[in-house]
Amino acid sequence: MKIKKATAMCAVLSGIMFGGAVTVSTPASASSKDQVTIYLTRHGETTGNVMQRVQGSSDFPLTKNGIEVANDLGYGLKGIKFKHAYTGNLTRQEVTAQHVLKYSNNKGTKITTTPKLREGGYGSFEGDSIAADNQKIANVYGYQDGKEFQQATGKDYWNKLQDAYYKLDSENSQNTNLAKSDRAESAKQVQKRMGSELLHIAKTTQKQGGGNVLVVSSGMSINEYLSTMTNKYEGKPMQNAAVTKLVYKNGKFKVQGPIGTLHYVNKGQKIAADK
Repeated sequence: MKIKKATAMCAVLSGIMFGGAVTVSTPASASSKDQVTIYLTRHGETTGNVMQRVQGSSDFPLTKNGIEVANDLGYGLKGIKFKHAYTGNLTRQEVTAQHVLKYSNNKGTKITTTPKLREGGYGSFEGDSIAADNQKIANVYGYQDGKEFQQATGKDYWNKLQDAYYKLDSENSQNTNLAKSDRAESAKQVQKRMGSELLHIAKTTQKQGGGNVLVVSSGMSINEYLSTMTNKYEGKPMQNAAVTKLVYKNGKFKVQGPIGTLHYVNKGQKIAADK
């Protein structure tokens, strides 16, 4: 079987950075047996990824390669029992979860969809060529071009990109008639909804005795969220089907292991190749 390379993230985000772990109060009776492990996962490759389009809230489907990568991830996660699965309300997120659960022997696991886990919205810029938007985004911050902008901003890059779309769309630079609620989100808005939903998932699962949860979202929204809650965050592009493990215990979220690892995909590719 030919090994497939996951497509790098093709949209972007920005905003205020927050350090430290997210902390909330939990009952004193909570113990290690109530630990929740969230496998925070990016969806498989889409037609929008291949065409280098700004996807955001637009519903681009998975490609053949995207489905195969989701299958590989499933194989790589075999042996892990998922109590529940949550996804954004976009086809690419839900279909990825379906394939992961099927091939990891968790086919009966319930999937809950929620708009809070969707990709960051890009409003009037949805469906644009990323290359065509690069210059507009760079100009917001006074950079010569997209390459200079990315090199200069480092791990802040994704958040600043999201906020640039938010600023331009707020000013109606595209001259569209979109309602305010349909326009681009800011990084802070994405961070807030992602954070609140992941906390809800963790607390709900903890009340049920803890366990493992599959969460499928998108690369930009995952990056934006991670930028707020761990000093491990380096701002690297999130590959398709990459996994970041979040452990919720004693009222705190912590990243366990590397951010955006392809370990499970690579493991699954080897298993699939031997079949």
